[in-house]
Amino acid sequence: MKHRSRNFHSRAIVLKRSSVGETDRIVTLLTQEYGRLVAIAKGVRKLSSTKRASLEPGNYIQAYFIKTKSLPLLIQTKLLDDSNQIRNNLAEIRKLTQFLEILEKLFVEEEIEAKLYQEILNLRKNIVSQKITNRQIKISLENLIGRLGYPHLKDTEFNCVLDYVSALADKPMRSFEYLTLPDQ
Repeated sequence: MKHRSRNFHSRAIVLKRSSVGETDRIVTLLTQEYGRLVAIAKGVRKLSSTKRASLEPGNYIQAYFIKTKSLPLLIQTKLLDDSNQIRNNLAEIRKLTQFLEILEKLFVEEEIEAKLYQEILNLRKNIVSQKITNRQIKISLENLIGRLGYPHLKDTEFNCVLDYVSALADKPMRSFEYLTLPDQ
């Protein structure tokens, strides 16, 4: 019988987080090796937590985990690229929030092809650095949806990426609808 390690690590985009109890958070990450990964971060809401700042949505991190019977336990993080530069611009926060929600809805818990994951990282970086227009984001997301094996947006009855992703995930989108607006 082969012994498997309880510890594992991965680079990940922080997609979302939600508070649990007084000091813990459930964190949803997008990794190349595991796809969408949901983990628990114990004590991360304490002011003294070293993981607190790195677990902001949109950040790109190196994360270390311990496998448990339920959710993996996120034990350590290292910030590789933060999304802090857009935090003072509401329109840019909207773009990033929408992008992260779309990723969270589209991906499941399985490995992502390396080239596709790199494209997602590049799109994230361009959104964070504000080097991309709404139209370019929309085109990139349409191509991403196609690469995942879904029909292209123009081949469906949907007019916008948000409605299409909502239908694919069978869940309503909760974030801002910047992708339905014309370029400014």
